[in-house]
This record gives sequence, structure tokens and C-alpha cells, in this order.
Amino acid sequence: MSTEAANSPPTSAPAKDQTYPLSQKLNVSFSALEDRLIVRADRMQTEPVIMLFTRRMTLLVLQQTIARLPELSALDKTPSAYWQEVLQMAHQQAMQAKTEADKTVAAAKQTDAGDADKPGPASDEKQSIYLATELTVQVNRDHRLTLAFRGLRMPDAMTEARPHQPLLAIPLTVDNVHQLIELLIVKCQEAQWHLPLDLPWLSPPAASSAPTGGVVLAH
Repeated sequence: MSTEAANSPPTSAPAKDQTYPLSQKLNVSFSALEDRLIVRADRMQTEPVIMLFTRRMTLLVLQQTIARLPELSALDKTPSAYWQEVLQMAHQQAMQAKTEADKTVAAAKQTDAGDADKPGPASDEKQSIYLATELTVQVNRDHRLTLAFRGLRMPDAMTEARPHQPLLAIPLTVDNVHQLIELLIVKCQEAQWHLPLDLPWLSPPAASSAPTGGVVLAH
């Protein structure tokens, strides 16, 4: 699947009369074979989904989330000269919160004696796989950023005309947005994509700052 379906670039589309399944967790990894980011997500009241992110879609997600950080952080009415320090501090605090949350989850798993008896996650062969092609971004009144994705069913869309389908929507707090940005940057470095991003407020991520397991959990 090295050829992008329909050869159409990903877009940041305006909101449409679409119903998107809600998700609260994204797990991101890189596939060298596909040269894609693999985004796995559980969805409420429906089956899990796997989304394939191309370089262009990944860049679009990063650009759109970074562009909205000042508004999410209540800085949009503040001179941009003051943004760098505030955003850098917010990013550091978000990553610290993620580290503490990861430790809590790891401790809970260790003390859960029933884990060995629980069924494992469904294999990729049993899950729907889509090429993510469209992104809708919305800032809510409660200062949450909602990302909504549409995509093409794979591998069907590679050989036949298929409609773009709503895949999921995930609401993110400011901390979640920082964590998602960090995670995507780490995965892009792993992929050696060298995306053109201007991040004067973000220090180069150290290995220890990457979210454990490539997971962003919305709350």
C-alpha cells in the first residue's frame, strides 16, 4: 500500500452533517513496510478501527493542532511575543502529567491478577483498515479540540471507487494536544520523515519524553 488511494491529498475539511463514532484513545506506531503511521483506536458503540496516516496527513494534523494551541491556551488575544515561554511550560507540564499517568497504568496492570485470563486485543486482520484522507478540526467552548477523521476503506479503495467514510472523532484537552504533538513528532523522527515544522517553543524531544507505548488517552 505504498500508493495513496485515489491520489488525493489529505484535507482539512469544514464540518459536515456527518456522524462520527467517538474515541477516547489513540495508539500510534510506525510501519516501515507501509511507510505510514498506524493509528489504532477503540470506538464507542462500534468496532475498533485502524487508520493509516501518510506523511501529508501527519503533517496536516501537526500543523492544525499546533496552530490552535494559542486559542486553546487562552493566548489568542495575547501578543505572540509572550507565547513561547507559556507554551513551552504547558508542554513540559503536559508531558509530566503523561509520565505520571503511564506509571499509574503500569502499576494497575501489575496488580491486576486477572490480566492473564482476559482475551487479547483483536488481530489487525479482523479490524477495519482505512487510509485517513480528511481532517476536521473544531475548538469547543470548553477549550477542547476535537479532531474528526474520514477515510477510504483499504484495500478496496486502491482498485475501486469508494466513498470517504467518517472514521472517528476524538475530543482532546490542552494536555492531550501537547501529548499528541509530541507523540507524532517522535514517530516522525523514527520514520525519518523530516517534516517541515516550525516549533520554536518545543525543545527536541528526548527518548524519555515520548508517551509510553505510543498512546494518547483523552480525558
